Amino acid sequence: MPARAFIHPEDEAALEQLRSIPLFSQCLQAVMKLAPERLLHGLNMAQKVRLGPKQLPDIYKHLPVACEALGIPEPEFYLEMNPGPNAYTYGDKQPFVTVTSGLVAGLEEQEIRAVVAHECGHIACQHTLYHTMAYLLASLGPSIFGPLASLSLPVQLGLRYWTRRSELSADRAAAAVMGGPEPVLRSLVRLAGGPKEITEKIDMDLYAEQAEAYDKLAESQWDQLLQGLATMGLSHPLLSVRTREIRNWCATDEFRNIVSGDYGDVASAGDGVACPNCGRPIAATWQFCRNCGTKLQPVAADAAAAGGA
Repeated sequence: MPARAFIHPEDEAALEQLRSIPLFSQCLQAVMKLAPERLLHGLNMAQKVRLGPKQLPDIYKHLPVACEALGIPEPEFYLEMNPGPNAYTYGDKQPFVTVTSGLVAGLEEQEIRAVVAHECGHIACQHTLYHTMAYLLASLGPSIFGPLASLSLPVQLGLRYWTRRSELSADRAAAAVMGGPEPVLRSLVRLAGGPKEITEKIDMDLYAEQAEAYDKLAESQWDQLLQGLATMGLSHPLLSVRTREIRNWCATDEFRNIVSGDYGDVASAGDGVACPNCGRPIAATWQFCRNCGTKLQPVAADAAAAGGA
């Protein structure tokens, strides 16, 4: 399925705002010059278990299903020995997905598959370049920029704001792969650290209502400011908000059409034109290459539009 069928509009809008931040392109170039993919690949091979058809196939089996549904090549897939339930994906030209032993032990089969589909959704939406940059800026910012590190703070905050919105798209990808919201919802509450004996009893209808109550805080400018300060450093949206968002979307005709294989007149990457910098496919609507961050000339977008007509 084309990624543009399920990209959340707030994700797309936030990414465009991010690219308008001064120094964004310079920060991107500075970070990627560090060869972070080689660094992360080496750490993965040294510290984790690489999964495959012959290595822990009961875990690996969830990856091909998600990749086939989303129309992406299989990324590298790793198991990290960590009792905390977690999953993440980074990389650009060589993306990878990692799940922890705590996640595998604490989630049911369908929930694990939903999490893997969520991470593959990030790859399908081409989030991983910017996720990698956010991770490296947060951990290596002072080393990269030295005394000028404070100049990268707007970029870091912008990346945090966008990463929270990008999770909404990945949640949609997981729901589309799973054919409904329930495995996604259960995986979300369990990833928050809740044990099975408690999370399986949660009334998700009541829990989603908390998001409605939370939204009413925006009616007060003071509360809105306080919540903005509380969430500005978070990498993921608040749990009740994610629950409400995915439940609402799965009740739409848009979701039902996607599950049935009807994507409508959705444009996707690969409209016949390549980025002049990295050579990877671009879509007609892009102002910047989502693979390398290069600003695209209007003529490229026009050619892509003509090629897709």
